[in-house]
Amino acid sequence: MALRILAARPTRGLLDLPWHQSLADWDESVQVVLARGLSRHVVRFVRADDQVYAVKETREEWAWREYHLLRNLRRLGLPVVEPIGVVTGRETTAGDALEPALVTLHLRHSLPYRALFSQRLQPDTVRRVVDALVVLLVRLHVEGFWWGDCSLSNTLFRRSAGELAAYLVDAETGELHPSLSDGQRAHDLELVATNVFGELLD
Repeated sequence: MALRILAARPTRGLLDLPWHQSLADWDESVQVVLARGLSRHVVRFVRADDQVYAVKETREEWAWREYHLLRNLRRLGLPVVEPIGVVTGRETTAGDALEPALVTLHLRHSLPYRALFSQRLQPDTVRRVVDALVVLLVRLHVEGFWWGDCSLSNTLFRRSAGELAAYLVDAETGELHPSLSDGQRAHDLELVATNVFGELLD
């Protein structure tokens, strides 16, 4: 199967990445060292053509689904990472199939919550993090997005005007609807309360 890269902004640098290798085997020379949050998938940060990208291995249907969801959410003006493309047809030099990859643009000056908490904490850091996540969830719900896995781990935080702004970084489980039912909102609220409580205790 031939390698295919569908990208909103194709660049030579992306083409030159070692797509014939599993992300877990990518050499440190092509990687960028950045604070990384928890993920159920293998994720690597790379630099190509003066940009930093996050590359995530996942199933093809999930990669396409998340790519289109992120594009639609950005069209709605919501704070989410920018999807760049999907890489399919990956094979090792021996011809063994590799998982496709979703490529997103790294959000500059952003940090996962664990990196925020590893720094010198201000007395109100936890409140500011939770407040930012709540604002993000409300904005997503207003536009009809059901997250399905709302958590600090699926969010990036960036300082903005003395406060923190939250950005959705993982939309894999989400669904975009014309509007949400009370049950869908309640599900997200119950899940975020459970997830955030556990993450803050971790």
